[in-house]
Amino acid sequence: MAKLSVSAAARVYAVSRPTIQKHLKNGKISGEKDADNHWQIDTSELNRLYTLREAGAVATLPEALTKRDTPLDDDLKAEIEVLKARLEAAEAMAEERGKRLDQLMPLLAPSKRRKWRFW
Repeated sequence: MAKLSVSAAARVYAVSRPTIQKHLKNGKISGEKDADNHWQIDTSELNRLYTLREAGAVATLPEALTKRDTPLDDDLKAEIEVLKARLEAAEAMAEERGKRLDQLMPLLAPSKRRKWRFW
């Protein structure tokens, strides 16, 4: 079977790199270190514990590795654009409120209060 690095396994399966490294350290999955001291994990080990990121699609592993633009990437890019627009609106609103606050601050002059007198 094909072997994957930790980073490639994280891209293909719905799991983070630190989780895979933790499972390698704990012995939950097995792997081998190559000449450069990098982990190489057999895909059968990964399939035993994790599910593919593309849940409903029947894709072979090489296709999943070479595929760069996934629907998930498109969704994330769209969400980033929405969040950028919301950030711009929030910054504009904060600037407007700051100007209004600067206008109102002089109106808050300290009032002269009477002292209590006891008869």
